[in-house]
Amino acid sequence: MKLFLTIYDVTYDDDVMETLNDCCVIGFTKWDRVHGKGPNSDPKMDTAVWPGYNSAVAVVADDDNEEIVREALRAVAKRLHGSGIIIYELPVSEVAVS
Repeated sequence: MKLFLTIYDVTYDDDVMETLNDCCVIGFTKWDRVHGKGPNSDPKMDTAVWPGYNSAVAVVADDDNEEIVREALRAVAKRLHGSGIIIYELPVSEVAVS
């Protein structure tokens, strides 16, 4: 299984969420108003000095779907020319389910 963590400028929210909805993603965790600074961007702190903010979404994909999710996220990043979006992929294992 893989965890895909996508951090993106809030203006791309529709693009990212529609992409995930259109592929095999049935569950996710999303954070709105994420503050921070990327390696090639100004800080986004939602203040007068550093305006703007990001969103973040985490998706866990099982072995059967990880390639589909990976390619869908790569496609949205390509459409956005890689600006204002970063995607991380991490190995993940389930510890507990309730």
